[in-house]
Amino acid sequence: MIPRFLQEQILFSLRHFPAVLLTGARQVGKSTLASSLIGPSWKARYITLDDRAVLDAVLRDPDGFLAGLNPPLVLDEVQRAPDLLRAVKKTIDRNRVPGQFLLTGSANLMTLAGVAETLAGRVALHTLHPFTWAEIRQRPCPSTLKALFEAPDVKTLQKQLPSKPRQNNRISLIENIVRGGFPPAALAASDEVRTVWFSSYRQTYIERDILSLKALEHLPDFSRLLSLAAFRTGRLLNLSDFARETGLPFTTLRRYMNILQTTYQVFLIQPYSGHPAKRLVKTPKLFFNDTGLACHLIGSSEWTDLDRMGQTGPLVETWAAAELTKLMSVTDPRFRLFFWRTRTGQEVDFIVERGRRVAAVEVKWSARIDDSAVRTLDRCVREIGDRAALSVILYGGDETVPLSSRMIAIPFAVFFGAAQDTE
Repeated sequence: MIPRFLQEQILFSLRHFPAVLLTGARQVGKSTLASSLIGPSWKARYITLDDRAVLDAVLRDPDGFLAGLNPPLVLDEVQRAPDLLRAVKKTIDRNRVPGQFLLTGSANLMTLAGVAETLAGRVALHTLHPFTWAEIRQRPCPSTLKALFEAPDVKTLQKQLPSKPRQNNRISLIENIVRGGFPPAALAASDEVRTVWFSSYRQTYIERDILSLKALEHLPDFSRLLSLAAFRTGRLLNLSDFARETGLPFTTLRRYMNILQTTYQVFLIQPYSGHPAKRLVKTPKLFFNDTGLACHLIGSSEWTDLDRMGQTGPLVETWAAAELTKLMSVTDPRFRLFFWRTRTGQEVDFIVERGRRVAAVEVKWSARIDDSAVRTLDRCVREIGDRAALSVILYGGDETVPLSSRMIAIPFAVFFGAAQDTE
């Protein structure tokens, strides 16, 4: 098993909360991670609702099912029987000791009707994402994002980074983008095996996860929407275009898009505004959760083909958005992610907010540092004002380059902890 950065956070929560809810897309490794936590320090029993006999017993009498078991328990795939969570609540209310339940689910259960109210105040929430680049390379969890807020200047930050990263990290990054982070795909023995796995994943995701959560009246249209979302990743969400291309009514399209979010296939990033209420009324950007699956749905894992289709820029931005999201989830729960865009179209890819402080992050695939990117980033920082932390350009080069006392260009592999120092 490749160690996951989220493991320590889950163990911490088990020591302080009666229940921990671990959610994430199917096949990101929730069951493997949950099983690995069982040991001398937490002697739990593992039970999965993927077992037909277990599921039947839970659906028939969830209270009676739990009454016959002694916590601590790992209850896997609980989205298949939401009423089980009510029985878990009753058990916790009778005895509120920490570490009784580790619940896992392939959908964001807190968005389902009644679940948030049932578990409120009793559960710690964690989301497991696909592998980070650093996890695949079995490197330590990077502290770079946190350092943007804590280092007083670029000189201090640079001392914390690898000084001589190995070359050819662009090649490794391309491989990471087209493979994605789902463990079976990222670790597949060949491109052919990976293609078969992605095809099977798409089919089982729609036929099992989606139909178990919602009744879909337009299943082929939902499948087409999934592919369209892959083609539109890294771009402003335009539901009118989606409605025109799918032929779906606007209300149905909104519901289907919410399902894609609930099941961790896509996520939205809102535009940044100093006034929080204004963030809710502007157009968000759509991002696919895993670039490997996005490449499969687009129809190619060859970088040259993706470049001809104009997809490499959006895929690099999507990959960076996903890596930032993964890193935020294991670094500091206060982090929030936005993008910055002016009325005239100037844009900074990401704004990371932590409390009052804000760090601007620009993404460039080029191995050169573009002057226009520096100017746009500088304008964004000036608009943010005294709330601005350090700002960074993530780029496809190999050298870390200070651009000012408050701005720095960092190679992707260095920032995300995948680089290794030369001997």
